[in-house]
Order: sequence, then C-alpha cells, then structure tokens
Amino acid sequence: MEKRNRLVAPRNVVNSKMLYTFYILKELSKGNTIFGNKVLEEFKKRFSSTSLPFPVSSSTIYETLYDLELKGYVKSSWSGDEFLNKRSKKIYSITDSGIEYYKNHIADYIDNLNKTKATLDLMIEILKNN
Repeated sequence: MEKRNRLVAPRNVVNSKMLYTFYILKELSKGNTIFGNKVLEEFKKRFSSTSLPFPVSSSTIYETLYDLELKGYVKSSWSGDEFLNKRSKKIYSITDSGIEYYKNHIADYIDNLNKTKATLDLMIEILKNN
C-alpha cells in the first residue's frame, strides 16, 4: 500500500478553502470575472507541475463561493442565453464588504503562510544538517 503524503503545517493556514477565498476576492477586486469552473481550471493549471500537487476540489470551490455569498462578500448572477439554449453559469462579483474584508485580511494571511513556510524550512534544515 502506498503511503499518503501529508503536508505538515497548521491546517488553518494551509487550507484550500482559505486559499480559494483570498484568490477569488483578489481576482474580483481586480475587476476579473469569476465562476466556479474558472477557479478550478486556474488552480489545476498552476499546481500541475508541483511535486506535491495542491488538492484542487470543485466541491470546495463551490462551497467557498457559496460561503462568500452568504457572508455578503460576493454576489452572483446567472449568465447564458435561454433563447439560444446556452447553459447558464453563475458569475460572481465582489461587494464593498468583500473588498473591505480582502484589504483587511490578505496581509495577515500571507504573513501566516510565510511563517508556516519558515517553520517548514527550519524543519527541513534540522533534518538535513548534523
């Protein structure tokens, strides 16, 4: 049986939902359009070449978008043309609350990621050096 690799880091920092949250809010605050599949494809593309791929999950992406909407950070509308029978998709845009949340929390999240990275680097150093 193959042993499963686990990333040893605080779960509240290395957490896919938090990463999706800040990525979605960042993209929306820049004026970009977001929908669930776009986020999924971007993460699959970005992490495809890493030796320990980030666990990209469509259900977590959609759950994140739903939670952001419940909190009032994003709002959604359906796009598509019923007359042409094109499939609709939910398009998200950021609210003022979402911009405020992003601005007030992104620096702390990045700082926590850097602290986690520093801890992991130290753990590697401890194990490699005599």
